[in-house]
Amino acid sequence: MRCPFLREAQVKSCQASAFRKMIVRSADDVSHEKCSTSEYMSCPAAKQLHEEIPNRERCPFLQESLMQYCSAAPVPKYIPYSESLLSRCGNDSHRYCEVFLGLAQPESAGTNNSTSCAVVSQTCERENGSWVEGIFVPSSLAFSSNHLWLDLSEDGYCCIGIDAFLSRVLGRAERVSFATVRGRVMPAAVLSVQGIDLQVVFPLTIILTKVNTYLRVNSEHLTGKPYNRGWLFEGILPKSAENEKRCSDEFVRGNIAVEWMADEVRRLSEFVHEHFIPARDTLGAVMNDGGVFCENLAKHLTREELLHLFNEFFSPYISRR
Repeated sequence: MRCPFLREAQVKSCQASAFRKMIVRSADDVSHEKCSTSEYMSCPAAKQLHEEIPNRERCPFLQESLMQYCSAAPVPKYIPYSESLLSRCGNDSHRYCEVFLGLAQPESAGTNNSTSCAVVSQTCERENGSWVEGIFVPSSLAFSSNHLWLDLSEDGYCCIGIDAFLSRVLGRAERVSFATVRGRVMPAAVLSVQGIDLQVVFPLTIILTKVNTYLRVNSEHLTGKPYNRGWLFEGILPKSAENEKRCSDEFVRGNIAVEWMADEVRRLSEFVHEHFIPARDTLGAVMNDGGVFCENLAKHLTREELLHLFNEFFSPYISRR
């Protein structure tokens, strides 16, 4: 699905000019220009190049081409059709564009404030999903065993980020840095939480084309808006029998993902009760009342405890149980 703000335009420019400026052609301005008539011969830019065949009905330096541009951007940037495949505007990845998100204004899924979001041309319907103990599980996303989500389109384009379960554990990341930025790799990022560096690795090899460098400035989006502005990686998942098998083995979605998330909440809550609470003499007796782990759990743990928990639940080497 292409972005609803993507537009096409016939653009003209002068190859003889020292400064290249693209102007959108309209039917009304043809009569007011020299370039499309024989009057171009009085143009200083055309004269100084000493065109060998001056007697033409239109300027030989007038170039016209079909371009694409974003109608929502404050300053339009024209992209030739020959380069349109390199743009996210023509595929599902446009849903993670800052300009699109700013106009679509989806609610920050992952926090239990609202179960709906505003939509533009129904492009945000993917936010439909279920809540598990205050953790949102979008129905259209696939989840890896180490709690990364995958949004994969039919043409192979994909976006990747951390899920709301991991966001709830971390609370907030002070810094986000990327260990891989391009190429055929298993994308990896380093999240600094409570002064501790934690590495998240996507368990499949993709052709990585872009990382969300915006998180270097606004790292709060990583955990505050994990399913839209907090995305980490963008790329192409090569089609192969191995990738299809690994996707089937390592990822879950839909009702299975909801059941898995409920089991993960229970498992982590039990993990905290069994491994961390007994060592806290200052807490005294704690009732086993069936409660779940608290939000921003990381700030209540020591360095060793956080690393122990992270290795148990979020390591890239975890297999689907």
